[in-house]
Amino acid sequence: MPTTPATVTAKGSWEPSAPAPHHVLQDAHLPVMTLRESALTNNTAVMQAYVERHGLLFAPHMKTHMAPALAQRQIDAGAWGVTLASVQQAMVAWEHGIRHVLIANEVLDPAGLRWLASRRAVDPSSDVLCYVDSTAGVDAAAAAASAVDGELHVLVEVGFPGGRTGARSAAAATSVAGAASDGGLVLRGVSGYEGGLPGVDEARAYVAGVLDVAEAVRPLVAGPRALLSMGGSAWFDAVSEAVAARPDDLDVLLRSGAYLTHDDGFYEERTPFHRHPTEGALRAAIEVWGRVTSCPEPGLALVAVGKRDISFDEGLPVVRQIRQIRSGGSVQVPGTAPVPGAVTVTRLDDQHCYLALATGVSLTPGDVVVFGISHPCTVFDKWRQVHVIDDDDTVLETIATWF
Repeated sequence: MPTTPATVTAKGSWEPSAPAPHHVLQDAHLPVMTLRESALTNNTAVMQAYVERHGLLFAPHMKTHMAPALAQRQIDAGAWGVTLASVQQAMVAWEHGIRHVLIANEVLDPAGLRWLASRRAVDPSSDVLCYVDSTAGVDAAAAAASAVDGELHVLVEVGFPGGRTGARSAAAATSVAGAASDGGLVLRGVSGYEGGLPGVDEARAYVAGVLDVAEAVRPLVAGPRALLSMGGSAWFDAVSEAVAARPDDLDVLLRSGAYLTHDDGFYEERTPFHRHPTEGALRAAIEVWGRVTSCPEPGLALVAVGKRDISFDEGLPVVRQIRQIRSGGSVQVPGTAPVPGAVTVTRLDDQHCYLALATGVSLTPGDVVVFGISHPCTVFDKWRQVHVIDDDDTVLETIATWF
């Protein structure tokens, strides 16, 4: 990882200091992960405009990056708050001053539930919610709230057969909602996740069914407005379409998170903005830079980037640029983008990347390869510091991730 001046906070956590502006290859110890500022700025504006145009609230999933600096960027642009996957992640958001938090899971851990139930006593302006999808979850949440004399606000999660979590039928979801209301929890509405479905049509039908459940349990919801939370990063257009005719007293909270950095693979293939190009376009912000360390035979080059450095669960990385090094060690800028198929990632070991080179293509040890990735969620967790760079590769800031 790159060498960056750092400080240790009073709580013992690591925080990087802002480096003096410099080219990303000037001082960095490769491999290194970077984010393009121009892409972050574009994606933030495009997605916030989308949710506002469709009358939705927005709580982007912070588990994608677990970088408080990026979460604050999203909130400053107009997001209601953030979504997290666990209480531990929610604690990170809370410690960094984020007070609107949705945990998109049923929480069963007693200590975690007590922490959630105590948040409004710590800060009355906060809004912290989690899911329930079973009477066991309701019982655990109610016991924890009672133990700290606190409040637990919940959404009933509605799933689908063969999917992830969530009550498997409208009747089951309605039963859980009744148990939550009777058990002293503050029922706020319902939730679901359409991202596990195979296509936009299936997702739209599923969201419509969750909307029906939201209307059915509305009499049990405390307060003048109910909440429906949906939205991965692949079919969120199905959400906005399915809820277009929702009741006036129902707010829809979208949770899509991968949009901020986008990618060169999984989400690039599935983004709703390809289906609706007039709504905007996202740009891939993530790059991982590595140096060629060996060219042992014709048609093969090895780069010091591997599974420890880059995501591979939803597809191998792609080569975006080659930066060849001139004599004397200076960097040739800008880099050259290889012709499709000329340089291809074929395999990753823990800390090696295998490149297949087409006939006539050659690399030299010392050259730098800039990779694009597929699936941002599983590349951020490999880094504790990430450079944000301008389009001329100048490092603007270094941000911390908290995994």
